[in-house]
Amino acid sequence: MKIKALKIVNPILALVFILIIVSLVWLKINGSETAAEMHELCGQIFGILAIVHIYLNWAWIKLNIFKIKNKK
Repeated sequence: MKIKALKIVNPILALVFILIIVSLVWLKINGSETAAEMHELCGQIFGILAIVHIYLNWAWIKLNIFKIKNKK
């Protein structure tokens, strides 16, 4: 189940990250209010998706980063 969710979350996370960069460049070039709103919205979506991504990968994080083995 987590693998299926990650196959959805990861590409969306990558796309939103790209949109954040594009909106930032657009904002710096044009100073557009639309770009500012898009940048803020994408940032919020990215934050939520990042939390979901960490939740779905928590077992891997515990094992590889914190060196905690699952007790079964």
